[in-house]
Amino acid sequence: MKKRNLRLCLSIFPALLLVLPIFTQAQDMDASNAALKVWKQVLSSHVRYPLEDLRARKTGFVAVDLEIDPHGKIKSYEIAESKSKSMKESVETALEKAIPLWQTDMIPAESRNEKYQIYFSFEMIDPENPNGEIEAVTRQIYKGKPEKALKMADRLVEEKPFEPTYLELRSQIHRQLKHEEEATADLLAYQKLQQNTLAKIEIKSFSVVQRRSISGTIN
Repeated sequence: MKKRNLRLCLSIFPALLLVLPIFTQAQDMDASNAALKVWKQVLSSHVRYPLEDLRARKTGFVAVDLEIDPHGKIKSYEIAESKSKSMKESVETALEKAIPLWQTDMIPAESRNEKYQIYFSFEMIDPENPNGEIEAVTRQIYKGKPEKALKMADRLVEEKPFEPTYLELRSQIHRQLKHEEEATADLLAYQKLQQNTLAKIEIKSFSVVQRRSISGTIN
């Protein structure tokens, strides 16, 4: 099981903010490369949830393409997709601070000359029900309503195309509905996402109404 790291980033008016650097496959490299792991943590520590988006309760994500040359250097990086100008600016600031700290030996030779993705997800979370979206989908499955569950899963994938859990869930629903072609497509997309994602950094705002304690385990 791959490690996850939890970092308290910022406390602000009626919310708690957490930055969660969640590492997927390309993350196997972390096990033997402490420098890469530290670099990801440094990157995540510089990301801020834009105040204007917090006040507007706006969520979204920023996708970054990162190209590594044959020598392990960062050949180029660019914002591939962004749902908010202010979120994009926050990510650009973090990248500007982290990129100069990159070391060529962070990526093993066999994994170089590739393009990877880093995803920054800005989310509003209900501390009373942090897994509410997935639970709502599975509830429809248990009720014997896979068609409704599929529509809900479609929405989740559209909102977070970088989230492998949603693709895996939708693949299972397609399989239940005997949509074999769609199920296979989602499974392949899930595997590709796992292979090409260098890091997924979640900036979560936990709205606090009655209590300010947050607990949980990140596998």
